[in-house]
Amino acid sequence: MARLGTPLFALYAVIALLIAADAGIVVLRLTSVHPTGPPPTASQPAPDQSGHPCNHGQAVSRAAHQHKGGQNVSGVARSGHGKNKSCPAPG
Repeated sequence: MARLGTPLFALYAVIALLIAADAGIVVLRLTSVHPTGPPPTASQPAPDQSGHPCNHGQAVSRAAHQHKGGQNVSGVARSGHGKNKSCPAPG
């Protein structure tokens, strides 16, 4: 039994070290300070005068919701609709 004493002690030491490191990480995460100010705002294009966002994604989404088929949506996606504020008024 004496032959297992040193390796077993080394194994226990490694396990204790890993548990201590894990506990340290948990304590660090629980005590970290999170910002309490207002969340950062994303830079979104401003809506035009009619109140809707005038962008390419909105134009493609509108085409998809019209259910005219994939060719129509693909055509709108490849076009310049909604780029450079060139989209029609909502309707």
